Amino acid sequence: MTLYSTQSHRIFLACALAGTLLLVGCGSRPTTAPELPTVTRIMVIPVAPINKLHTENKGVPLGVLWQSIADRVKGSEFNERMEAVRKDMGPKMTAALVQQLNALGYQAQALEGVSRPAASPDHIDYGKLPTSEPVLHVYFNEVGMYSARFSTDYVPRVNLSAYLMTAKDGDSVYSETIYYGADASGDSSGSVPANARDRWGSFGELVAKPQEVTRSYDDAVTALATRIAKNIRASTAPPR
Repeated sequence: MTLYSTQSHRIFLACALAGTLLLVGCGSRPTTAPELPTVTRIMVIPVAPINKLHTENKGVPLGVLWQSIADRVKGSEFNERMEAVRKDMGPKMTAALVQQLNALGYQAQALEGVSRPAASPDHIDYGKLPTSEPVLHVYFNEVGMYSARFSTDYVPRVNLSAYLMTAKDGDSVYSETIYYGADASGDSSGSVPANARDRWGSFGELVAKPQEVTRSYDDAVTALATRIAKNIRASTAPPR
């Protein structure tokens, strides 16, 4: 009995050691990175302008009705003054995306003939798009100026979402929401700090310098288009 037990114990230990070595060997194998999708051509859906610019002042004490009403009036005034800028941001973003994607080696161009509802221009039926190439859909979530609770300065806020997908089946190749300026937190794939010079000490200063505000939004468009192109490049195989 003793000899049998000893032999059984040795066999058990040998099996356990072999199993451990097998697991270690499997665990030490280098993992294979997932293959990136190959994208050569990209059709950019023309970017629609946002319906309204939004000015927000978090420094207003809660419950101060007159100040809240004054801020709404200010916001409407700002929106009226920036009407042409608001409308131009869509075409400027489209052109910037095409330019930045081409600079990284893609064959990019704006997609003509996109059918979109007038009341909701970003509700697009991708199955009806006039292309079989991958499509890039970018739309603004919020555009305006923001003043934080413990600051009198106004800074740009431009937030958008970007989707690169195959036109045939709608599979997503890349998707991300990116925050520029007021809502950015550091410099990362989904966050782009605003230019440090783009801040105004009061609402009066903001509306008195429309050319500076226009330039700040142009800076935002260029920075966001550049970031989107780089993110797509990181998510796809190098274009040939």
